[in-house]
Amino acid sequence: PFLVDREKKISQTLAIVRYLARKCGFMPFDSDEVLLCEMVEQELMDLRNRLTTTCYNRYRPAAPHLPTSARGYHDFEFLKRSLVHWLGVRLPKLEPLFAGGFVLGEKLSYVDFLAYEYLDQLRTFNPDSFTDCKNINNFMRKFEELDGVKEWQQGDTYKAGQYINAPFADWNGKDNK
Repeated sequence: PFLVDREKKISQTLAIVRYLARKCGFMPFDSDEVLLCEMVEQELMDLRNRLTTTCYNRYRPAAPHLPTSARGYHDFEFLKRSLVHWLGVRLPKLEPLFAGGFVLGEKLSYVDFLAYEYLDQLRTFNPDSFTDCKNINNFMRKFEELDGVKEWQQGDTYKAGQYINAPFADWNGKDNK
């Protein structure tokens, strides 16, 4: 992705998110809060990367003109089971971070936007992994009630699950294969 803001041209998801967070007041200033947000951000990125690795067959060409692997093998079902296991290990470790509502308690920060997006994708992928995640589920509901978010999700342009992965992914979010 990229963002053009006047003369600034910004690429890369996290650079854009951090830029907008600074611009809109969602970036923490306290060094302990910054550290906590950065650690949660990276844990979320790890989870999202596991979902990506599970869903995209790296041996299938991304475009018809690209060569495919002669010896590669992608086992989606094995990777899916592995991800579900990993969620069972990692989600309980994230659970206490959402006890106060948002990562920084009642203060909304940029990492909450990332958390909602990535946790929503993972929840769509495997809802059962979130059954015992009371704090995370409360966070998700609270985030969905934020001004702007609620209106967007109830609007005509919102298409739940259709923004997760490309149509050629083994699991793209909307087909729930």
